[in-house]
Amino acid sequence: MNNAIEHAKIAAYSLTGRREEYAGIPWFWSNQADLKLQIAGLTLGYDSTVVRRDDAKGKFSVLYYRDGQVIAADCVNAPLDFMAVRSALGKGQNIPAAAAADPAVPLKSLVVDRHVQEVSA
Repeated sequence: MNNAIEHAKIAAYSLTGRREEYAGIPWFWSNQADLKLQIAGLTLGYDSTVVRRDDAKGKFSVLYYRDGQVIAADCVNAPLDFMAVRSALGKGQNIPAAAAADPAVPLKSLVVDRHVQEVSA
C-alpha cells in the first residue's frame, strides 16, 4: 500500500513538472498466526548477516550487510528492530554489525551516521 502511495506522489509531481525520484525504502509486513514478520530494505547482494535472537521473548531479527553497511532486515516479533533499521536506511545511516548481535541492546541506540562512521574508522 505504501509503495503505491509513494509512486502516486512521484507521478503527480511529474504531471506538474516537478522532477522527483522515488527514494523510498522497500518494506513489508505480514501476520502469520502468532508471528509478525516485518522486512525493511532489500537483501540482494549482502555479504554478511547478524542474527539477533531472544528465545525467551520469542523474537529474532536477521540484519543483512554489504561492505559493512546495513542494507536490510527480516524481523519476527521484533517491531523495534524493524523500525530502527527502516529509519536508518531512510536516513542513510548505519547500524554497526559488531554491536548489533546483542538483543538486549536496542538497535536504535546503535545507529550512526555513515559519514561519522567512515571518519572514525
